[in-house]
Amino acid sequence: MFSKLVFLALIPAIFAANHAVTVGANNGLTFTPNTITAAVGDTVTFTVVSRNHSVTSTNFSGAVCPPPRGGVGPNGFDSGFLSDLDGSMPKFVYTVRDTTPHFGACMQAAGAHCRAGMTFAINPSATQTYAQFNRNAAAS
Repeated sequence: MFSKLVFLALIPAIFAANHAVTVGANNGLTFTPNTITAAVGDTVTFTVVSRNHSVTSTNFSGAVCPPPRGGVGPNGFDSGFLSDLDGSMPKFVYTVRDTTPHFGACMQAAGAHCRAGMTFAINPSATQTYAQFNRNAAAS
């Protein structure tokens, strides 16, 4: 009986996917891909490949940029600044805890990276699209 319970508890981890996101490809202010669809239990691995960036959840609208330290909302996240200036390609792993839309950006340069389009979305919806979030970031 105990072994069955352990197996059932591990099922989400067994079937969880990892979504790889490259941060700062080609020395740009980018997250690649900038949108992913993830299930509960999936992980998102952000790998910084240039400069110094953060992976921080933020608001969909209003005060989007800069994202606040600690991130926004339930299940928010904040990697803090991750530097690849030494070529170490640091990683930040976020485990998806719900399927609601989560929006994020880099908080570097007091939000300048965010306003320049260094943004991403996890599970955007028909009413909270990545395109609208990116426009909100540019205008904030």
